[in-house]
Amino acid sequence: MPARSSPFLWCLPLAVALWAYACTDPGHPPPPGDDAGEDAGDGLDAGGPVVAPVGQWTWIPVEGSQCASGSTTGFAINVADAGQDLFIFMQGGGACWNTGTCVPSLVQYGPVCNYGSGICLYNGAGGTQPTAVHVTESDPFPRDGGGALPGELAQIKTIRALDRTDPSNPFRDATFVFVPYCTGDLHAGRSEQTYPYRYGAFDPVSYYTVHFAGAMNTALFLRKLHLTLPGARRVWLSGSSAGGYGATLSFERTRREFAGADVALLADSAPFLPTYHWGEFTTAWNSELPAGCPDCDAGMPQLINHLLATYPTSRLGLLAYDHDNVISWYFYGAAGVNDFVSPPTGAYNADLGVLEQAYDGTANGKYYVLAGTTHVMWPGYGTRLADGGYTAPVASNDGGTDLKRWIDAWATGGPGWTSTR
Repeated sequence: MPARSSPFLWCLPLAVALWAYACTDPGHPPPPGDDAGEDAGDGLDAGGPVVAPVGQWTWIPVEGSQCASGSTTGFAINVADAGQDLFIFMQGGGACWNTGTCVPSLVQYGPVCNYGSGICLYNGAGGTQPTAVHVTESDPFPRDGGGALPGELAQIKTIRALDRTDPSNPFRDATFVFVPYCTGDLHAGRSEQTYPYRYGAFDPVSYYTVHFAGAMNTALFLRKLHLTLPGARRVWLSGSSAGGYGATLSFERTRREFAGADVALLADSAPFLPTYHWGEFTTAWNSELPAGCPDCDAGMPQLINHLLATYPTSRLGLLAYDHDNVISWYFYGAAGVNDFVSPPTGAYNADLGVLEQAYDGTANGKYYVLAGTTHVMWPGYGTRLADGGYTAPVASNDGGTDLKRWIDAWATGGPGWTSTR
């Protein structure tokens, strides 16, 4: 199948309404509160602990993991020279669940435009690029650490949170982990689906099998990280866009793997709002619902409400723009050009307000909401400049605090961690 390139950008349109968790099965992990790690009893074999040099990024291919194409993937790690803290960042980059979103085709059209510059990238009959990064690439994260990895790392390494030399950075002594995204399922699927496609009107129909393996990948990675840092004191779990949804959907498993640690979640531009694609996601991906949640199959709001209530001592943070035009389009937009040109941000904003009230009803859930149609906020923490300095962090709407101070308070549980809109 011809590859269609999908460059990683912080503002990747998250491609298509994204996300879901669904369909537990008997082989999945124990309920909340049970220890996991090596004693999970799930037969998961992630090999031994990571062996990597201190202070430099190293690619760790993990046996049993898969990209959408079926190729092996893994994670990148930058090992700290001391300490037992862990900072995990999950890459974003869209989602896909059918012909037209996973593979462009005349059989079924995908969204009208692709990622990147904001212009339509038309590739002939069949329309657009896939709506998730790396899903049609044969081996995007090869064992030698080449492929897409250097470009992806170059993006995240500019963020101030990964600077070990900054004394004001609360994450500076942590082991950093970057989890790439190549499964199109919000890091949460456990299924294989074969989709027909046809580029031209007179082409024969061909078939492409997508391995929605995000949940198994995450389970393997977390197990390997637990073997590497079994005494972790603090685990910061975050991601942007699809990675923010993936981090949220992986939170419960992270808690089980690192049962003795303070595990905190920060979802960037990944609010758990209603979407009419929910049934399509859950059907295609066969994702896992959180254990012990009887109504999580009803939708995303039920899922985040469950996590907020079940883990009252864990900090669950949300970064969001109040009229995010990417989430608005993918969660609420109808097919075609109209809602792409003018995303239905009003519906998004109304539901975001309801979600904020759910966070307000808890002691452990806080949000940092900014005015605007932008998508993805982590760069507002500060990004490295050519002269070695950093951009100023973005300020809250009322000017009361900036994003760096808010995230620093999330990291430590300090008094500055309060909801702001």
